[in-house]
Amino acid sequence: MKKSVWMGAALAAAWMVSSGIGSRTAWAADGDHAFAVHGVGALTCSGLNATPAKDAPLMRGLLASWLLGYVTAMNRIQDVTYDATPVQDQFALVNMVAGVCTKHPAVPVETVAFAVLQSLEKAKLVTASPEVTVKVGKLSTVLRQDTLDKLQWFLVGQAYLPANQANGTFGPRTEAALLKFQTAQKLPATGLPDPATVVRALVEMKPS
Repeated sequence: MKKSVWMGAALAAAWMVSSGIGSRTAWAADGDHAFAVHGVGALTCSGLNATPAKDAPLMRGLLASWLLGYVTAMNRIQDVTYDATPVQDQFALVNMVAGVCTKHPAVPVETVAFAVLQSLEKAKLVTASPEVTVKVGKLSTVLRQDTLDKLQWFLVGQAYLPANQANGTFGPRTEAALLKFQTAQKLPATGLPDPATVVRALVEMKPS
């Protein structure tokens, strides 16, 4: 698996450790702060990682489906939230969860999913925003318009992009700015605002 796919996993793992979420009971509705977990989320990380290679594609698909439902539920119940994640690629989310699971084998997958989304909260969307498809050569990715706007202004703040080019439209100047940023951060230099780039810029890095 490519190194870039795991961007954000270390952040979520660190968040779990600092918050103690891996060892304390999750917040929930009943009097004892316990709740039932259904589906893939009920597995421990060791159970997830023990999936035989021949069944791995099926498990990835099940986990992706479960995660999308989980994100949808969080969007519904959280205040001031349109989308709890800036990452629209379901398999990028799967890889982030799997990456944290390798470090916390005894923790339930649901707990890890919660930690990953909490680590992404800094870049969550608070108002409705349409999806935008961005293409660079034969590569493409999907992100929210709000995320693209934030990414452009991040590049402005890092002096990679002129302020007058932060216009909400992906063009050659934004692509060139992303190439410089990705090269500086040792990410795959594609010029594409892929999940690893979005997470590095909007979640992992401190504002300039």
